[in-house]
Amino acid sequence: MSGSSATYVPGNAHARAHGGPQGDFDSLTVVAVNGVAALVKFAPEIDRLNLASSRPNPFMSSAYLKCYALRSEYFQPGRGERIFLIRQGCRLIGCAPMRRSTNDFAMLAGPFARLGVRLQCLAPLDTYQPGILAAPEDEERVAAALIQHICQHERRWGMLEFVGQRPGTALHRAVHAAASRKFRARDYTVEPYTEIALVWNSLGAYFQSLTKKMRSNVSRQARRLFAAGEAELILAEGAAAVTAWLDVYCDLDRRSWKRGTSASIERNPRRVRFYREIVAGEAGLDPEFVGVMLDGVLIAGLLIGSNASASPDNHGAWCLEMAYDQSLADLGPGQLLLLLAVGMAIEKSHRYLNFMQNFAYYKHRWAAEPIHVVSVQLIRGLSLHNASAYLGAAKRKLRAWRRLPSEVPMPRDKQPAGRGRSANPSVTTTNREHAGNLTAVALAHGGPGVRRLGRDAYRVHLPFDVD
Repeated sequence: MSGSSATYVPGNAHARAHGGPQGDFDSLTVVAVNGVAALVKFAPEIDRLNLASSRPNPFMSSAYLKCYALRSEYFQPGRGERIFLIRQGCRLIGCAPMRRSTNDFAMLAGPFARLGVRLQCLAPLDTYQPGILAAPEDEERVAAALIQHICQHERRWGMLEFVGQRPGTALHRAVHAAASRKFRARDYTVEPYTEIALVWNSLGAYFQSLTKKMRSNVSRQARRLFAAGEAELILAEGAAAVTAWLDVYCDLDRRSWKRGTSASIERNPRRVRFYREIVAGEAGLDPEFVGVMLDGVLIAGLLIGSNASASPDNHGAWCLEMAYDQSLADLGPGQLLLLLAVGMAIEKSHRYLNFMQNFAYYKHRWAAEPIHVVSVQLIRGLSLHNASAYLGAAKRKLRAWRRLPSEVPMPRDKQPAGRGRSANPSVTTTNREHAGNLTAVALAHGGPGVRRLGRDAYRVHLPFDVD
């Protein structure tokens, strides 16, 4: 392959699958191919295996992986991508899109830098349960063959890591089975994913399933919002319709609590480009957008991605980015967004709506159940990662021992929040005029895929009295 691409064929990629027939496993071979070009070359096989899995994952589609490799700000494209292909004879039965990366501390280690290399999923951050691709009946042997191959034939790494894995899965078990005198396996706790299983046939039925207190809070704050001015709700789907709202959303991001933080969509120019490709439908996700307008200005927005086109028989939706005008936080526009997102997901017959990670305590109020996951790691004993892991554990114990009761962080939902329209001093008349102009441009797009719900329409659409 051209450029930075290369083909790697191991001399002996045969190993034993735990609990599987020896003959079946001995017929497996593992081949690793380097570079972004490999994602293009093997795109049909990657997508075939994704659809054959028990739950197709749009974050493991060839289009998303390519977009992530080229646009994500976390890694430089063309450096470290490594696609593992697992075959039985001539038939490809498994794939693991991965990458090699070097931590900053390893860069200072000179000739020992290779001991600080991390081998991990190609798209490890801001995604949903990245891992291996295989049909359910092949997962066990594919996972075992991959891990044993990496341990025996991939020499230049200090840590093998798979983030966001459910304990007890084939991949999780294969990593722990590889623990030995040379390697130690550990699970690193991370925030759970949260997901609503959509078992209701209407938004009204879903709303009634929530607690009485939750229903009261949502409806009360929504009525306050509708009384504050001329409100309008936006429901958009499809590349053209959602693309029209991206610049408006980015402007909204600057008026939200995310401004200037690592949560902002504008934290890096490559991040914005990444999302431009997502909303343009070039990253394996069907784009959707939910918005709340007040007096001609977008005050809350939610970007959603689904896989209905790629997987018509088993599809869901994922909430990707959400922001609301911090100066209007007391009107609860974020709650209205989530309610509308559930309604949109039910309309489109999605099986689930995934809220991704963080703030699980809040998402539970929306009937979202936690999906507990870990980052499972296999660490080489003689590596900088191993030394760093032990040092990190010692530091955490020391901080826990030295922390005073008054230093323990208060749960986020119990902290006194800034209320009122002056909570965000960055929101000025000029900001709002600019936001209004951008909103007007997006509204002018119109066309198919956009629903604008004014007062008469949202009175019918919403499952509570808005007056």
